[in-house]
Amino acid sequence: MSLVEVILLPFVFIYRGFISVLLIPYYFVLGIVKVFGLITGHDSKNKKNTIPELKNGEKIKVVKTVRSAYDKPNVPPKETDPIKLKEAKDKETLRHQKEFERLVKKAREDEEKRIKEQEKLRLEREKKEAERKKRELEIKRKEEEMEVKRQAREEALRKKGEPVTFYDKIKVLYKKLTFSKKEALELEAKKAVLDEQFKDKDNNTSRFEKPLLFNYIAKNPAGEIEKSSIEALSRVDVHSFLLAEGYEVYEITAAKTSGGITIGGTYRLKKSRLIFYLSQLSAYLKSGIALASAVKILDDQAKNVKEKKVWRAVYYDLSMGDVLSVALEKRKESFPKLLINMVKTAEMTGNLPETLDDMVDYYTESESTKKQMKSAMMYPAVVTVFAIVVITFILMWVVPQFVDIYADLGSDIPSITKFVIKISDFLKNYLIYILLGIIVFILIYLYLFKNVKAFRRAMQEFMMHMPVFGKIIIYNEVTIFTKTFANLINHNVFITDSMDVLSKITENEVYKKLIYDTAKNLTKGDTISMAFKDHWAFPNIAYQMLLTGEKTGRLGPMMERVSAYYQEQHRSIINQMKTLIEPILIVTLALVVGGILLAVIIPMYGMYDAL
Repeated sequence: MSLVEVILLPFVFIYRGFISVLLIPYYFVLGIVKVFGLITGHDSKNKKNTIPELKNGEKIKVVKTVRSAYDKPNVPPKETDPIKLKEAKDKETLRHQKEFERLVKKAREDEEKRIKEQEKLRLEREKKEAERKKRELEIKRKEEEMEVKRQAREEALRKKGEPVTFYDKIKVLYKKLTFSKKEALELEAKKAVLDEQFKDKDNNTSRFEKPLLFNYIAKNPAGEIEKSSIEALSRVDVHSFLLAEGYEVYEITAAKTSGGITIGGTYRLKKSRLIFYLSQLSAYLKSGIALASAVKILDDQAKNVKEKKVWRAVYYDLSMGDVLSVALEKRKESFPKLLINMVKTAEMTGNLPETLDDMVDYYTESESTKKQMKSAMMYPAVVTVFAIVVITFILMWVVPQFVDIYADLGSDIPSITKFVIKISDFLKNYLIYILLGIIVFILIYLYLFKNVKAFRRAMQEFMMHMPVFGKIIIYNEVTIFTKTFANLINHNVFITDSMDVLSKITENEVYKKLIYDTAKNLTKGDTISMAFKDHWAFPNIAYQMLLTGEKTGRLGPMMERVSAYYQEQHRSIINQMKTLIEPILIVTLALVVGGILLAVIIPMYGMYDAL
């Protein structure tokens, strides 16, 4: 035997003993069953196992029944009770009837609810309509009252032959002193000649392809001589327009310069004035005033001569049958391209007042952002200029006084004092040249920035990579881009037209290139977001929102969220910069001025010690 078998032998004995112990109850029960079977079941067992004897001539018959697994069991048919079937059917019918009644009740409740909501909406609509009519009636009543007062005032002036107020008296006196009978006779003669010219329908029928600026002299409905100008396609149009407005026309001439006839309308409306006019125009349209009449009111409200000319020209185009977008587009130097495109879209959808309100909000927020930028840059600019003036004054007028003292005493002075004295001498001798150099540098810089695209792009990229100012510029540009893009998308402007508008509202060459690449990708069938992917000038958060808006079909709302987020970020970083830059500039100014003064005063203590 091997060593392993010797080691395992005790375990084998233990295992067999354990199995034997477990089998003892089994054999005990089996013995009892055997004994019990021998006593009671011997005869029956014999009977079961007894094979009947065969008689002579009999054969054993074996009957086999073959069944297939696919045979259906022979189940006797169930007996159906007609009464029970009818009861079950009646129960099912009753259940269906109850369910149908429940659904009918629910449908009636839903219909009643819908009718109540519809009635509520109808009542609200009627209420709003009644309020609108009430406002219209109120405005008409006020206009009628103002017209009655004006007519009564004019009638009083005609009856009395003298002005009502002191200002009117001054105006009448000035006219009497400055307007001679000879001049009145000359104007009447010009009017007669002008009327003769326009009586012949064959004369003056030539029209120009583009509007030209015509000067005119006429008497307005208030009886004042008005010398102004208006854009029109011909002298006939100007004459007809002024006559329709109640003017007495004396003279109409085309505005000329040394180069010939000039086209007017180069004045660009300030954003603050544009916001005022758009809000006024929206209010007039909502109150039910016709568009041409509303623009006429804006013309009357304009105090600035150039603004008055612009609105007079728009009113003229509207009276000649043009729509508002066409009239504004003819004066694209005066109105932003974004406004023109928005008005054009609003005319197609029929929501001009709402679009004007949106433009008011947009330009108001844009102006607010620009004011924040200016206010953020104004303080450091003022402090910097003030510091330069103070330091220059000290170096040119204070330091030389101490130089004379040092020369008289003949003592040694520190190196820093010598350095300050040299700067003082340099400023005294070359200050004019320094100022001229700074002016020339600024002029050259402005010229290159305005006319050289590569230089402008390089400077804008440099400024956008600066630590704090770069974020301010990027956040501002992203805010303007997304806000404008959202407005265009929400007003159903085509993507290609939106890109054209966006490229014209920004002056940053980096974002112009981005928009150009986007338009180029669109022509290839690519997505909008492709040009903005991983671009350093477009933050990743804005890109992800743009991508999500494209995928979900909610590009407009997504751009609005991006605009709101980065506008808040822009405002926050400007406030932080203003908070930090104030102490930094003050400390810097104190160090520079204090260093100069210490450099001048320290040698004085050395002289006193020597004495």
